[in-house]
Amino acid sequence: MERIYDYILQKESHIGLLRPSQEDAVMVLVHPQDDRIKLLAVADGMGGKHYGDIAANYVLEKFGYWFLEQSLSSFSDVIELKERLTNLVMDCNNYFISTYGSEQVGTTLTLALVLEEDTIIVHLGDSRCYFYKKGEIRQVTEDDSDVWLYYKYQHLNKEWLRYFSTSNIINNCIGISLNLCRPHIYIFPNDSYKSLLLTTDGVTDLITDSKLQKILRDTDINFVSRKIIDEAIFVDQHLFIPSDLKKYSYDHYLVPVRGRDNASVVLFSKI
Repeated sequence: MERIYDYILQKESHIGLLRPSQEDAVMVLVHPQDDRIKLLAVADGMGGKHYGDIAANYVLEKFGYWFLEQSLSSFSDVIELKERLTNLVMDCNNYFISTYGSEQVGTTLTLALVLEEDTIIVHLGDSRCYFYKKGEIRQVTEDDSDVWLYYKYQHLNKEWLRYFSTSNIINNCIGISLNLCRPHIYIFPNDSYKSLLLTTDGVTDLITDSKLQKILRDTDINFVSRKIIDEAIFVDQHLFIPSDLKKYSYDHYLVPVRGRDNASVVLFSKI
């Protein structure tokens, strides 16, 4: 009997217009024994460090092989899964440091393990996970960056963070040091979202949450990922430094230009 799928999985990635290499990696896997169980991830190798592309791809391959080798019974205990996922992150971190040394290799990771009833999110860095439901988008991860603290504790508008010259500096990732690898792990019931969106900062530096929400509302779901990447890479978003932000002397500010970075998206959407 032909299988009728009740979900859509998409992944899109683009090198951008200015970067000489692609240091993003994306992954979409469905468990071979049960298509209700899925593994989705984006990783963004750190610019300015060596082997960013190697780091991002190594981490996703490590998680991908682990996922495909698991029996269905191993996905039944979410608490045990949290420990296993944490250990995988730390294994990758230790491998990079022992192989390349400290301060040499780094990558973000934002990963979603979709189970029958729950979704586990693993997050380090400034890539993001969003939930979309009933026409509204919600970021469910927090950026591991110094500029995020201005939003979190000093109540600056989150959409202003893209204008900080230091917005690309992160303080938590896989590979830089033993002390700067602190995976955040969240568990959400699957009814928390209709669509789950993972992005690297090459997308969110250019596209606001409200624009992402509009794309999800207005675009045929089959073309959402392509639309997001096209907007980030090729469309002038008409961004400008808000006059209210100029009153603060936190930083010197600049307007991000289209396609300035690698940009990647993974989308899981229920039909």
